Amino acid sequence: MAKLKKTKEEIIKKAQELGTEYEAKYKGCCQSTFLAVVDALRWGGLELIPKDMEDRLYSGICLLTAGVCMTGEGTCGAVAGSVMAIGLALGIPQETKDVSIANRAGVKVRDTLLAKYYRHYGSILCKDVMRKYFGKAWDLTSEEMTREFLSITDGCTIKQTAGWATEIILDEFEKGNVKLAA
Repeated sequence: MAKLKKTKEEIIKKAQELGTEYEAKYKGCCQSTFLAVVDALRWGGLELIPKDMEDRLYSGICLLTAGVCMTGEGTCGAVAGSVMAIGLALGIPQETKDVSIANRAGVKVRDTLLAKYYRHYGSILCKDVMRKYFGKAWDLTSEEMTREFLSITDGCTIKQTAGWATEIILDEFEKGNVKLAA
């Protein structure tokens, strides 16, 4: 069984730091959150996915940013990236016929990450989260509004969400529920 190289608190803090760093670098909530969680866990001793798979997933993850393709109409990208990381950690096998495995993972996400979002932001929808966090929502399909938004985000909800997702995964790791890359 894998062992942590860092404390749980250090790994969570690292995810938060990477969330802010990656948002400045990658300019997208989904990919920044996902990579912050995966890379912080890797730094802490848990390899959810091989680095080359992380690179391949990046293209698809980018399209989930800002409520899907920068529309603001869908799920907050930080939530989407976190859910993806948690799903990888919980390792729902493709060949399973047991729907209860996915249901248990869904309950875990709903009762932890999504519950925190509803408490803090009242929603998981991108535009609703922007309104609660910033006091207004931007039309991110506009290049001008995107530039304005990115000039003030300073990590948006990414830092907090990466920390929450990392904590959830580490809690599940302590229970023996995390599937690591081979």
